[in-house]
Amino acid sequence: MLVLFPVLMIIAVLLFGSGFHNPLFLQKRVGLDGRIFVIFKFRTLRDRTCRPLSARGLRFAETLSSILRITGLDELPQFINVLRGDMSLVGPRPHSLADHHRFAQRIPDYAVRLAIKPGMTGWAQIQGWRGPVCSDDHLQARVACDLEYIRRQTPLFDCAILVRTVVLPFRTLARYRAQRQPQHALKPCLGHDRRLV
Repeated sequence: MLVLFPVLMIIAVLLFGSGFHNPLFLQKRVGLDGRIFVIFKFRTLRDRTCRPLSARGLRFAETLSSILRITGLDELPQFINVLRGDMSLVGPRPHSLADHHRFAQRIPDYAVRLAIKPGMTGWAQIQGWRGPVCSDDHLQARVACDLEYIRRQTPLFDCAILVRTVVLPFRTLARYRAQRQPQHALKPCLGHDRRLV
């Protein structure tokens, strides 16, 4: 947290300058054994509470938000959740209350994900299943990766996932620059409503 603090402050200041009155987004998520906790993220979706911006300012704000989402830097405040014991560095990503109940009805083994703490990153995210869940195939693939991680979990496997997570933003940005289209930088659904995550 000491190392990341300057980065967190810079991102928060840039978001505040981009019209967000509160750069932090708080949301209830489902964690270990179904316990509810509040997750911390940087806010990247504009709504009616945002300050109006000029056309140039709005372009900058949209570019900043896209970069934060594509690289996963919007997730950095979740180190606070790790320090509080709500999350681990590696594990299945926690879902919102509404998504949790909806997904549990569609996937029989979905609740098995709650056997361990949720993580900032995970095997599913490394495999490309990041962002909003927008289809049954996406949901099944993500859950299958989560269950595989639970079966294979070892400190060495965790380290491999963390290393690949650190490299992931650079690879994603390289693809983004090559394609010039942010929606293709991740496997599924980046263009959909981020609030479904």
